[in-house]
Amino acid sequence: MSSGSSGNNGTLVVAGPDTIQVADFYVKASILHPLVIGSIAIIVLFTSLRFFSNRSIAAMNVTDWIANVAIGSTLAGICNGNSLVRGMLSLATILGFQYLMSFVGSRLPSKHGWLLTSPPIMIAFRGKLLSKVMVRHRICLGDFYASLRQKNILDVSELECVFIEANGSFSIYTRKQVGNCREVDVLMQVPSYKALCEDADQRVQKNDGGKEGKDCCDDQQNDLASEAC
Repeated sequence: MSSGSSGNNGTLVVAGPDTIQVADFYVKASILHPLVIGSIAIIVLFTSLRFFSNRSIAAMNVTDWIANVAIGSTLAGICNGNSLVRGMLSLATILGFQYLMSFVGSRLPSKHGWLLTSPPIMIAFRGKLLSKVMVRHRICLGDFYASLRQKNILDVSELECVFIEANGSFSIYTRKQVGNCREVDVLMQVPSYKALCEDADQRVQKNDGGKEGKDCCDDQQNDLASEAC
């Protein structure tokens, strides 16, 4: 029995070293649980990821994002008192699901890739913003300009195109990078870029620049980009 005095409301006030009981070191939610069980979980997870492909820790699409969040949450649960065995099974399930999705995705024909990965969203094309696409996908100008500053781009007119990739990152290409290449293979894989390039070629043939604003693409270009996404 721990020695102590009774408080005004009848509760037992325990003083001194007895505030930490021996049981605190071995019960499920003990002091040592995060240190011992948490360390074991981290070592097992590290070992698994170390010997898996680097693809396991790459944040390339929404499946990877879900897996990363779930792994962190599960690991935190183990450290905070959850069962080690159940936690390890949960981690194995998450990693197994991610492996399955990436395995299937790597073997799908490119035309069916949209089933597992969202296509890039183009928000700027040849020095002009696709304003309607930005509004539709809730992209504010502040975030757009911040991404340009990170790439040391001083003016929108320098841009060839800007995409938001499946993992949420900005991919920015300048006209200088594209140069005089009529078709850039990497960019032509993006449906919206290909559609707008074909539209631009048709306008050149018709000698029709369209009713474009000073800083934004016209409605037809916005519609083409939206449909391709």
